[in-house]
Amino acid sequence: MENKITMTMVLSILTVVAGMILNFQEFLMGSPATIKNLIVTLAYIIIWIFILVISIQSKNHRVIKYLSILWILTSFVSIVTAYVNITGASAYWVIPLAILLLGQWYGIHFFVTSFLTSSIIVASISLVMSMIYIIMIRRTK
Repeated sequence: MENKITMTMVLSILTVVAGMILNFQEFLMGSPATIKNLIVTLAYIIIWIFILVISIQSKNHRVIKYLSILWILTSFVSIVTAYVNITGASAYWVIPLAILLLGQWYGIHFFVTSFLTSSIIVASISLVMSMIYIIMIRRTK
């Protein structure tokens, strides 16, 4: 059981970092998304589904809480990004978090060209994942 917990924590961190690094150049420059970006995004989603399954099986309250915080933060950053796209407001303080948590999703731009649309898609997925983990927290108490 302890190996699953350790694997979940390490895999979640490696997934975020690897996705950020692999999609960083296009994400930073706002270049058109490539097939590489799409593959990174799809792999990111698949790995997170795997992490979700492992965390459900482990029923470790601390791990589930950590993962829920990560998804809530991703939801928040994507909602702020959508707000900035709608209003034109500036939110420079969110840039480091956006680099850390949103670059992995850049493959969505392979199908959509609007940053607003991609922010809404990421926010929706993140909110669903957040809700799943919050429900899991309540069940593991």
